[in-house]
Amino acid sequence: MPCRSALRSTGGMESFLQRWARPLLLLAVNLLYLMLWGFAGLSKLRGGEPPWFADKFGPTFLGAIPHGVSLSFWGLAAAECLALGLACVALARGEFLRSRVAPWLTATLLASLGVFLCLGFGLWLTGDFNGGFQQFVYFGLTLVALQQVHPAAGPAA
Repeated sequence: MPCRSALRSTGGMESFLQRWARPLLLLAVNLLYLMLWGFAGLSKLRGGEPPWFADKFGPTFLGAIPHGVSLSFWGLAAAECLALGLACVALARGEFLRSRVAPWLTATLLASLGVFLCLGFGLWLTGDFNGGFQQFVYFGLTLVALQQVHPAAGPAA
């Protein structure tokens, strides 16, 4: 049993957890945001602007700007793909295996905050308050993840 021998050779479960808790946390956060932005961004690129998007955002000030609705859709797609790219770089660099700060994963989370801010703005703009609240929660939980990934991003001392 490799796991049992690993636990015995490192001095037990506590030692195992001290060594692997942070790398596994970073890997889980990395994979979560990789999936989130992978599905969201790539589906927008594949499917293009859906008809309901213009119906929902056309009556807002975005509809008064030439190509404003389309630009906002493709801007969101680009932002989601940027966050996906950052998450891919963080995973490829193996940042989850390092004990120091994970700069690319930190950038992924910061980009995610920006995307959630934009998505939340659009939902509040259209009066979708339930969706807006969900984006608020995603934003807040991303702040929590950011404090775990980059502790210096936490409250000032």
